[in-house]
Amino acid sequence: IDPETFKLLVGIVNENHHWTLVVIYPLEKRTVFLNSLGESQKDLKRSLEATRAFMRSKGMKVSRWKCDTVQHAMQQDVVSCGVFALKFAECILENKNLNFPSTAEAVNTMRLNISSTVLSESDSVENICRHCGSEDTEDLW
Repeated sequence: IDPETFKLLVGIVNENHHWTLVVIYPLEKRTVFLNSLGESQKDLKRSLEATRAFMRSKGMKVSRWKCDTVQHAMQQDVVSCGVFALKFAECILENKNLNFPSTAEAVNTMRLNISSTVLSESDSVENICRHCGSEDTEDLW
């Protein structure tokens, strides 16, 4: 896959049980790192190094690559990082503002929307055997 054929690449990263979002803009030679608890210079440097290594492995020149962040909503608790990472991705892909409401009520609504989307976009498991995970063909022995 040639990264330069894409406007952007989106990746959700889990490090030490904490979810963050990385958005790579190959044509701009730029990465945006989003951490719902806030970004440190160390985080940005590590994201830059990982992006450079990845893009180098894809044959791209990376000497002028940069990594930064943008203003965004911050989580108010210690358990919603995954919700925020998904919401950040949605906002970026849909060109929406990253400063969305982050109250407990708003996060619960986001959780409900995520679960509804996952369920509505999933394949039916009606014919899957609950014991072995294979498709149940209803063959009787």
